[in-house]
Amino acid sequence: MIESTSHLQRFQSGLLLFAAALAGFAIPISTAAQNIGGGLLLIAFLLNPRALQFNKQIFFQPFAIAGLLLAAALVLGTLWTSVSQSEAWGFILKMRAYYLIPIFLCLFFGTKVRNALLIGFACGALLSVSAAFVSYLFEYPMRVGVPGDWAVFRTHTYHNYFASLLAVGLLAGLLNGKFFGWQKNLAWIVFVFVTHNILFVVPGRTGQLIFLMMLGFLLVLWRWRIGLTLGLTIVLAAALVLPQYSSAVKLGIAKAQTDMQEYSKGNTDTSIGLRLIWLKDTQQMILAKPWTGYGTGSFKQEYSRYSGVTSGLRATSNPHNDYIWLTIELGVIGAALLLGLLGAAAWQGRHLQPAWRSSLYVMLMGMGVATFANSFFTDNITGLGFVLLTCAMLNGPKKDELSA
Repeated sequence: MIESTSHLQRFQSGLLLFAAALAGFAIPISTAAQNIGGGLLLIAFLLNPRALQFNKQIFFQPFAIAGLLLAAALVLGTLWTSVSQSEAWGFILKMRAYYLIPIFLCLFFGTKVRNALLIGFACGALLSVSAAFVSYLFEYPMRVGVPGDWAVFRTHTYHNYFASLLAVGLLAGLLNGKFFGWQKNLAWIVFVFVTHNILFVVPGRTGQLIFLMMLGFLLVLWRWRIGLTLGLTIVLAAALVLPQYSSAVKLGIAKAQTDMQEYSKGNTDTSIGLRLIWLKDTQQMILAKPWTGYGTGSFKQEYSRYSGVTSGLRATSNPHNDYIWLTIELGVIGAALLLGLLGAAAWQGRHLQPAWRSSLYVMLMGMGVATFANSFFTDNITGLGFVLLTCAMLNGPKKDELSA
C-alpha cells in the first residue's frame, strides 16, 4: 500500500511538472498545446489530494479576487444582454482563464512547478525567436510568416510581445545580480539576440514600441535616476537609428504612413484605419450606455446595429481594444475590472524580490498598454498566457526569503 501510494504521488508530481512545462512552452508556440497544457494543469490539480486541501486564503489574494469579480460582473451582464443566453455564456467561457486564477496560484506555489512553467516559457520564446531568425536569414517564410514578416509560430504582434517578456526578464535578472559566471555571459548573449530579433527581424509596430517602453520602465524600476537617463537615451537612440538601419522598423513606418494616407482619402480598410473608425464608432456607443453597457457578449450585434455594417472588414466582433470592448458590454466597470486585474497583481507582488517584482511590473505594464490596440485580455493566447505567467511570478521569492 505504501509503495502504491508512493507511485501515485510520483505520477501526480510528474504530471504537474510536465503540464506546467508544456503550458509555459506552448504560450509563444501553439494554441492547441497551450490549451492542452492548461487542461493537464487542472487534471493534475484534481488528482492531487494536497491540492484539493489548499489554503482557502488564496481566494482572498488580490489577483484572485480581481479574477472572480470579473467573473461575477460577466454573469450579472447576462441579465440585460441584448443577445441570446448561449452567446452571452459563450463569451463568459471564453474568459475562463481569469476564473481559474485561485487554482493556478495554488499549483504554482511549489518552486519546482513555478520554475517549470517559467523555464518552459523561456525555451518556447527562444525557439520562436530562433525560428524567426532562420526564416529571415534564408528569406523563407514558415507557417504563419509571409515574405517580409518572419514570425513563425505566432503573428508578429504576439511574437514580439512574448520575445519582449523573455528579454526584459533576462535583463531584470542581470541588473539585479541573479546571474553569475557563464550564466551571466549567456544571459547577455540571449538578451542581445532577442532584442535584435524584435527590432531588426520581425516587423510589428505595436510589439516594437511595447518592447522599448518595457525596457525603459524596467530601467526606471531598477534605479530611477540612472534608469530614467538610460531609458531616455535608449529611446532617443532607437528613434534615430532604427528608421535608418532596421528593415523591420522601416516596413512598419511605411505601412503606417500608407494607412494614414488611405484613411485621409476615406479608405478605412487598413490596420490603422479600422482601429480609428472603430474608436470613433465605439465612443458614441459608450456615451449612449456608459454605466450598464449592452450586456455580456453583445459587442458584435450592437456594433453591427450601430454602424449598419454587416459585411467587410469594418463589420467586426473585436474592436481591438479590450477596454472599449468590456466598457460597451459592462459599462465603465468593465474597463475598471481589467485595470483592477493589473493593479491587484501589482499590489500582490509588491513584496517580491527586486528581479521578480520588476519582471512582474514590466509585464503588467506591457499587457496594459498593448491592450489599447489589441485584444490581449480577451484573446485566449495572451489571456491564458498572462494568467499563467502572473500566477507563477506572484509565487516567486519574497524580499525576506533566500533567492530561488
